[in-house]
Amino acid sequence: MPTTPALRRILLSIALLLIASAAITTVSWDSTTGRFYLDSEGHFRSIPYFREPSLSWEKVHDTIFDNPYPAAQRPIPTLSFLIENNIIGLTPKSGRIINVLIHCLNIILLFFLCRRLLTHFGQDQRTADIAAFLCALLWGVNPFHADTVFYVIQRMTSLSASFYLLGVIAYLHTRESPHSWAWWGVLITSFAAGIASKENAALLPLGLLVLEFVLPPDRIGGIQARRKRLFWLLGAILVFPSLAAIALGYNPVQIAQALLKDSTNRIFTNTERLLTQGRVLIHYLSLFFFPHPDRLAFVLKYPISHTLFNPITTIISWGGIAALLVASSLYIKRQPLIWLAIFWFFINHLLESTLIQLEMAFVHRNYLPSVFLFLPVAYWLARLKKPQLTKITPIAILMVLFLVGWNSRAIVWGDPVKFWEDSVEKSPGSLRAYINLGVIWDIKNQPAKAMEIFQQGAKNAYAENRVAWASLNCNMGIASMHLEQYGPAQIYMQKSLTFSSMPDCLINMAKLQLKLGNPGMVMRLMDELARTRPRHRKLHLMRARAYLAVGKIAAARMELLQELALFPQNIDAKSLLKIVNKSNLNQ
Repeated sequence: MPTTPALRRILLSIALLLIASAAITTVSWDSTTGRFYLDSEGHFRSIPYFREPSLSWEKVHDTIFDNPYPAAQRPIPTLSFLIENNIIGLTPKSGRIINVLIHCLNIILLFFLCRRLLTHFGQDQRTADIAAFLCALLWGVNPFHADTVFYVIQRMTSLSASFYLLGVIAYLHTRESPHSWAWWGVLITSFAAGIASKENAALLPLGLLVLEFVLPPDRIGGIQARRKRLFWLLGAILVFPSLAAIALGYNPVQIAQALLKDSTNRIFTNTERLLTQGRVLIHYLSLFFFPHPDRLAFVLKYPISHTLFNPITTIISWGGIAALLVASSLYIKRQPLIWLAIFWFFINHLLESTLIQLEMAFVHRNYLPSVFLFLPVAYWLARLKKPQLTKITPIAILMVLFLVGWNSRAIVWGDPVKFWEDSVEKSPGSLRAYINLGVIWDIKNQPAKAMEIFQQGAKNAYAENRVAWASLNCNMGIASMHLEQYGPAQIYMQKSLTFSSMPDCLINMAKLQLKLGNPGMVMRLMDELARTRPRHRKLHLMRARAYLAVGKIAAARMELLQELALFPQNIDAKSLLKIVNKSNLNQ
């Protein structure tokens, strides 16, 4: 039990962190007027279970286990979205507010983690309390994390981090009390819950190995106990992630094979991705330590590194990473916290920033790896022999600047046009940014402006995959339809389908064929869609419209009934069914 002065420091630290959390919530409010973006939009739009608020065990099971959308197969965040939808209705506003609250919880967890960690390094309690407070504050208020928090679907990242941090806290308790089964239970549960939130938590045993390597032997078991822990952690690194993969329905052997195989869906090889990640990781670090609003962006775009010397910044970046790892290792005994911060950052990037063929870069991948980056600075400030006002003033100024930066990102997220204009400006080579900005203007009934943006994207974008080009041409076809330029619209749609048979493009091509009086083509397009997406939201609706175009009212009615059986809240299907039923009565 902490002594009275220690308890006062803990309560004061928590109170100040809660004030900082309230400030983060306040400056984040401007983001709540925005919409869902990218995977958030696709996830909540494509999954029918989010369209109506009921909640049942069958719905929970179907959402997680019978869902083709990969993000839904992370049970804990998916369950949180279902509960949120059931209680208050899932909206961009509610999603972002809850994400902010989870981030505030992680700030508190990081404080308790750093506090206990520093005591394991033999620091006095006062220094540990102050350093832990400063580390949690600097990490939590850093606007570098704003995009992660505002990106609703990345609740999986923040929840996974919550369980990961809790698992590390539990492990440190087991070092002090090896026979405390309660803390062992917390550790195992946190590991399982972390993986059920996002696969990154599979790195927890490796993270604990890094901690154990740098921490001095504990007072109870000494060096012998430490060797045993290192041995068991090495085993856990090999065994536990495999067991977790099996529990989530993955085959560990297939995962390993996939790591060694280049993906046909990417424009880069495994080797090229690994080479490029050196530049990406250095850029991440620069954004974390200098998070000026003009530098922060949701969409990050990098030219691909084809060799270590093409571009030349590849070898420079990997050289810099090697220098950080070697230099920190040489001084590990004198500066263990610097070693921990550096190795923790790179170790926790192993899944998303090496060979696995994910998108090249996202800011949210730094959420957990960055938690200790400010710890050496915080420890130095805690031990600095200067008047308190001298230390508090620059920190207070930095907090104000951080909060201003956080609010700048919130304003961008709160306006779809600003959001995508910001992405285009800061990542002018990203086709995704141009596509989404054009779509926003098309939604605003300005298809001519949308076409202009799409054409700029086609001119400026580089290193994009076939799906991106399919999406661009599909949206150019849609804008041409809105301009009533049906000939060019058909050309764009056909070009899109040569790149990829995207469901949305098949649907829009079908709409165009209806306008051109080709219901037979509509049916062929919907047959193609049924082969890949038999439960697509508009499949039966488009078939019904095709039947109506040739006067087959009974067949159209059957299709609409099938549509409503799958999607009871489909307003378009309900409206069209009313028209069909009236037609039957008139006959």
